[in-house]
Amino acid sequence: MAEKKQKQKQQQQQLDQQKFWNGFWPKVKRGTYFDADGHTKPLEAILSDLPAGRAFVPGCGRGYDSILLAEGDKRVVTGLDISELAVQEAVKYREERKVDQKQVDYVCGDFFKFSPGHRFDVIFDYTFLCALPPELREGWAKQMAALLTKDQGRLVTLIFPIVDRPGGPPYAMTVELVEKLLKPHGFVRVSLDTKVKGSHIGREGKEAMAIWKLPSQKSVRSATAAD
Repeated sequence: MAEKKQKQKQQQQQLDQQKFWNGFWPKVKRGTYFDADGHTKPLEAILSDLPAGRAFVPGCGRGYDSILLAEGDKRVVTGLDISELAVQEAVKYREERKVDQKQVDYVCGDFFKFSPGHRFDVIFDYTFLCALPPELREGWAKQMAALLTKDQGRLVTLIFPIVDRPGGPPYAMTVELVEKLLKPHGFVRVSLDTKVKGSHIGREGKEAMAIWKLPSQKSVRSATAAD
């Protein structure tokens, strides 16, 4: 019974999220609120180090980083947002950049129910986890484990805002918090940069970039045997 009530509570929270963001997005002009009016330079700096293949951007907004990930035709990108208006704006931006839908596609939907039928080689989370109510964070980690390609895939988390304050969104984040969420699902941290360069204006010194992989059981056994 308790488990059923918890599930119902989470479902209601997800519906509340959709209602909130659909109501909020009409206010979001380029360069206002969380919209930075451009792609994320710290992501651009590591782009060549990331796997080719399929990429995923949850909470994609206007799609600046979705377009960035597709550059050089190395990746086919899916951007997801819970707000219909956000997806409409992302499509407009894609058309402005003259990017084909086959290269970058957008989906309006619930991250927690998203089931594309395949895994992604790159997932980029920036200002998505911090926008979720704390009660949904465990579900975030579980879904990331279900969506990332094992072994070779990379989950890139640009952790923001690293501040000491209550309330949100955006809710305060730390590297330790993200690791605590991901580690039980098998994630291993590949790299950590606590001195991020090129942050958007106003976010300087409040970000850290952590990259994660999800080893398969086979690779874990192999590593154990090697030790």
